[in-house]
Amino acid sequence: MTDEASRLMTEALRTVKLNGSFSPAEVGAKIGLSKIQAEAAARDLSNAGVLVLGFDCAAFFSPDFRKAKAPADRKPKRPAKKALATAGGKR
Repeated sequence: MTDEASRLMTEALRTVKLNGSFSPAEVGAKIGLSKIQAEAAARDLSNAGVLVLGFDCAAFFSPDFRKAKAPADRKPKRPAKKALATAGGKR
């Protein structure tokens, strides 16, 4: 991955939610990249599986990348009360 691609990804993670879309040219402009540099960096990230690029020059994070970056669920899952009630017949 190129330096521009890593800078673009860092800025996008900082300013955009994982499930949101963004314009690579606008995010790249914030960090000093030209439109061509930002689009090339977005293509590099797309080839790496980090971004999915749309036809309207929009980008969003790939489902695999979102799953990898999502915070871990810290609450243990409990069985549903309905399942307990039907298993024994009584509460």
